[in-house]
Amino acid sequence: MKKIFKFLTLLIYVLICFTILNSNIVFAEENNYTDVLDDLRKDETFNVGDYPTMTLEYINTINTDSDLTNDQSHLEIIQIAESSSKELYIYVYQPCDNEIDLTATSISLSCEYSSDGQNLRPIIYDLELISTYEVFDKYLVKDFVVSDEVYRYYNIIAIYREFNSTIDTEIGGSDTEGTEIGITVGQQWCCYYFNDKLVYEMGTFETLEVKVKSTGNFDFSSGITFGNLVGSFNWGTSWFIAFDVEDYVIKHIYDADLSYKVRDMTQSVGLGLSGEWEYGEWSTKYITLTDTDIVSYNGGGLFSKEYTWNRISSAENFLSNAELQDITISDECITALQNSQWVFAFAETEIECVSSLYSTVTYKSDIEDVTILRIHFIDVNNKIYDLGVVSDRVNPDNVSDGFGSGIDIDELQEWFEKLMMIVGLIGLLVLLGFFSPILNFIIKVFTFILLMPIKFFKWLFNGQKKPKNRL
Repeated sequence: MKKIFKFLTLLIYVLICFTILNSNIVFAEENNYTDVLDDLRKDETFNVGDYPTMTLEYINTINTDSDLTNDQSHLEIIQIAESSSKELYIYVYQPCDNEIDLTATSISLSCEYSSDGQNLRPIIYDLELISTYEVFDKYLVKDFVVSDEVYRYYNIIAIYREFNSTIDTEIGGSDTEGTEIGITVGQQWCCYYFNDKLVYEMGTFETLEVKVKSTGNFDFSSGITFGNLVGSFNWGTSWFIAFDVEDYVIKHIYDADLSYKVRDMTQSVGLGLSGEWEYGEWSTKYITLTDTDIVSYNGGGLFSKEYTWNRISSAENFLSNAELQDITISDECITALQNSQWVFAFAETEIECVSSLYSTVTYKSDIEDVTILRIHFIDVNNKIYDLGVVSDRVNPDNVSDGFGSGIDIDELQEWFEKLMMIVGLIGLLVLLGFFSPILNFIIKVFTFILLMPIKFFKWLFNGQKKPKNRL
């Protein structure tokens, strides 16, 4: 019995040690990142006093005065670092940390050399906060691997943070939940080894700040189909983003890069069904729009109508084109477009609604994190730019801002008029057949009346015949 007790005691002891050892290993793995302040102090030129705590009121005051040299962002990138495990870190100064806690969410990054910050190809990378101390934050750039190039360039166009109702205003047609606010960075970092020491050099470049005014979509139905008769319907959805550019007067946009996320949505409504939306996995899309891109939609079916629009257009042309095609637009959307300069129609998706005796299933797409990354344009002074863009990452609210019936009303009216002519002709023929005896009598009377003068003159002239010659 004592041997069994000793064996069980030893077994429990081994299990406890094993558990503690594993716990220590997990703890080490989850906390193997160095402290943000320790990292920054490795730079001999770093001085904590250069990064004071500020209030929101003070930041607002210096950002609205006439002196542009003292403007201060709510988040500012002050350093980057490469690790031996090929990870990339971003160090951020958050001056108003004591008053409001702002968390960075992602960055717009382009990894190639540029002498002036033009012709970049930005990619969005998510950020993970791994260390924080007062006004200093350290972030890991997720899913990024440092290259093996001798000279590695990091062009950081913008850093994004969570929407905060205290300092941010809502964007028309968008859902504030998940919206990310873009902050200008405009830094090009170059990393390389010199005498076995990793060197970091930083220069600045020009960016293009864009103010998103609205984001939304138009829905277009199909023409008359057999599926409509049995409860099945199809729509096409066009997604757009409207914006202003304050620092430039743009005459023409040649092309632009955008990014957004999309996922499938399914809803089943009916007997024993919850009616809640089910979602698929998010997929990130990177697209390039050009000034020659023309999009069209025709849902098919009887009397179907084709809608067309440009990928890139002025807000004025976008609105007038929609109105010319008889698209019914909400008043809120009209106001937002009237207060915008440009519109990008960046994506098209489909909606399918299938009904049966017991249920209705709807399939559609959900879009979020729409952002403009780059714009190639010419201004009113005929100077051409190709700049990385700083804009918010917005989430359309999935509420339709406009609707096209999908039916060509003019064609339907013309068809109806022809149909009524055919129906009228058939009715006239039937009517004539029914009243044919009366009609024959009327025709005979009318013919007699018409022939009366002819017969009279014929009788009159026959009585005055020229006499025959007699030999």
